[in-house]
Amino acid sequence: MDRLSAWVEVDLDAFEWNLEKIRELAGKGTRVLLVVKADAYGHGAVRMSKFAAEKGVDMLGVATLDEGRELRKAGIELPILILSPVLPDELEEVLESNLAVTASSLEFARAAAEAASRKGITCRIHVEVDTGMGRAGLTCAGAVEEIVEMSGLSGIRLEGIYTHFPASDIDVDYTEDQIRAFDETLSDLSSRGVSFEYIHSANSAAILNFPSSHFNMVRPGLLAYGHYPSIDLRNRIELVPVMKFKSRLVLVREISAGQSISYGRTFIAPHDMTIGVIGAGYGHGMSHRLSNKGMILFRGQTVPITGRVTMDMTMIDLSGFDSPKVGEEVVIFGSQGEGEISADDIAQWDGTLNYEVLCRISKRVVRAYLRSGKLDSLKSLLGVHKA
Repeated sequence: MDRLSAWVEVDLDAFEWNLEKIRELAGKGTRVLLVVKADAYGHGAVRMSKFAAEKGVDMLGVATLDEGRELRKAGIELPILILSPVLPDELEEVLESNLAVTASSLEFARAAAEAASRKGITCRIHVEVDTGMGRAGLTCAGAVEEIVEMSGLSGIRLEGIYTHFPASDIDVDYTEDQIRAFDETLSDLSSRGVSFEYIHSANSAAILNFPSSHFNMVRPGLLAYGHYPSIDLRNRIELVPVMKFKSRLVLVREISAGQSISYGRTFIAPHDMTIGVIGAGYGHGMSHRLSNKGMILFRGQTVPITGRVTMDMTMIDLSGFDSPKVGEEVVIFGSQGEGEISADDIAQWDGTLNYEVLCRISKRVVRAYLRSGKLDSLKSLLGVHKA
């Protein structure tokens, strides 16, 4: 990796550790749907999905048709569920790729049944029930009747049913009300002769906070990648962050007092300074909002970002360090020596979520996959390369 100016290291051993910890919490016999949408939260959906399949994950969750097709084209055979609504015009490709879809309306279920019947195959459906997310799904009031009607349609199989929690990290009463509403819906459906192979509701926070929400499958996302949906949940499970975001010094410059740095001249040197230029900017996934307030690790110490973050480069203050050299490694988030900057730290400086910090890392950043501390493979714009 000596030739790379910006890359992330993805520790597959840490990923395996997190999956094992999730299984311990979920309990024996509870299946795992691993959420790999948004390129597996920036970690690389194909490699993470293949590894997860090796480790016994039961199903994968994506957000779009193309995310599912990418996994199928990579040879991944695990069941895949598209968690977000798809358009009726996409159903033909859904069926061709053997993907399960979410139904949030009877109208969509009918369209799926018609599309599948035309092909002489069956469309696998997971029905979403809106118990309080307020985004997608059948409303609780009419869900039972509509699902019973869906169950009579030819061309579809009601494989699963689920709901989603908007506040399972912070609001106990609201989430418990959702679980009760979902339970009542399941009970009413059972009395009408409708059952499901997969019943799931627990996102990362609910896996930690609400055992009653686990049903027979859980849906970890952020948790599997070693991060907590809320810093208040850190004592619930021991996780290891899977990703480190790194770069290198591409230039080292001496500037004089009064000289400005970067666009907009938002930083004026108060004294003579040594400035390092790193080969990463907002085009790589660093936030422009880190300008003049974010920090970077250099030689295990935090150093400030000076001036605006630009598309391809970011400037840092290296004054006081002995002879910084082009090619030296810096860490955008992760650990170096005794220092550490977490995705939560970045999110706090940036006024965003750790989810976004991970997901926005762009495809120009090389993904380096590690096993037992050694390079396993690289994924770049030019494809996948074995070590």
